Amino acid sequence: MSPVRGREGGRQLPLRSVRRALAVLRAFESPPHLQGITDLSRSLGLSKGTVHLLVGVLEGEGFLERDPASGKYQLGSAVHRLTAAAERDLRTMARESLRRLYTDTSFPAYLAVLVGGQAVIVEKAAPTLSFLSVLDVGAPVPFHCSALGKALLAHLGLERREELVTRLGREGLPRMTQSTLTSLDELRAELERVAREGVAVDQEESLPGVVCFGAPVWNAAGEVAAAVSVAAPAASVAGPRQRAATIEILRRAAEAISYRLGWREPGSSAAAGAPRSPRGTTD
Repeated sequence: MSPVRGREGGRQLPLRSVRRALAVLRAFESPPHLQGITDLSRSLGLSKGTVHLLVGVLEGEGFLERDPASGKYQLGSAVHRLTAAAERDLRTMARESLRRLYTDTSFPAYLAVLVGGQAVIVEKAAPTLSFLSVLDVGAPVPFHCSALGKALLAHLGLERREELVTRLGREGLPRMTQSTLTSLDELRAELERVAREGVAVDQEESLPGVVCFGAPVWNAAGEVAAAVSVAAPAASVAGPRQRAATIEILRRAAEAISYRLGWREPGSSAAAGAPRSPRGTTD
């Protein structure tokens, strides 16, 4: 990609232009995923002329595509290629830790990421025949009643988290079992607890007889990149010792993946081993 240049002496435009271009791309993270110049101008607080210039550059480089029917824009093939590459790298780096998590607990292990405002499973380590192994790679998981969804949602920046929670409120929180959280107040309180403690629990909220534990995975920038979980028969983790042991193994797996993604605890050295995950992520 050739540099975007201003009119003064051929110098590159300031970093503000780069940030604005990235803001345009991020505007497509949540619905509506098809937006016009006016839509983007209004949501980003930029002039239509500025948005038109930015969109033109992004379209030329394949990061945005114009929908012929509506004349509006959507994410382009360049974004999808980068997303696929990032997911391949994440899956590759997480695979060994997922397998060890499954081996150490005997429970199916899952890895999920945020894709277009949804939590989606991208990797798993599980037996072929098991009533616990019901989730396949590519399957979406609900935010409000899954350990993976809660772990991802709770550790997003506060603004992004509230945006998704508000959307869930509009769509409704479907009751999957008698234990499912179905009110926004309950969900917000649960997310605060998860953010403080660093572990999400699905206490038979999505499937009767199944308890899941989830933990965040961090990238080099200290942002939540994914979540990892295990799904256990409720009877197998009924006692405090079993729960504590399972959660500790899960934490170690999440920390190992985070370490491979480049996350380091502030003040620690690379030689210090797998770091402890941060708590209470804010925007």
